[in-house]
Amino acid sequence: MSGQLPVSQFSAEIADELLVHSVALAKRGASAPVLVTEDTDLVLDRSGLAALCRLFASGRLSAVELAYTADALQLADRVAIPDPSVADDLADCTDPAINGPLSVTRALEIAGNGSAA
Repeated sequence: MSGQLPVSQFSAEIADELLVHSVALAKRGASAPVLVTEDTDLVLDRSGLAALCRLFASGRLSAVELAYTADALQLADRVAIPDPSVADDLADCTDPAINGPLSVTRALEIAGNGSAA
């Protein structure tokens, strides 16, 4: 979200855990693991979520990567989401089997509510 890590490097770093997660999602009734490694406190605000949605809308972040990242943000103890509307919009970005697939249009609507890159 901050741009400190190239998206391609982020994708490469989560590839193995994302594969395990995706395989589990494909099995009916299975639970899908989300690996949460917390090394810093984070406040997820509208601009941070907008940045993630813009990465998805531009094709730099896949729908699966966005959903997994959104799940991890929701599960992390050290992530604060003080704005309930941001929490609601983040939930729209999670598991497409539950929420339906996130469209580029919806991602841009979420991103349009923010002011970040």
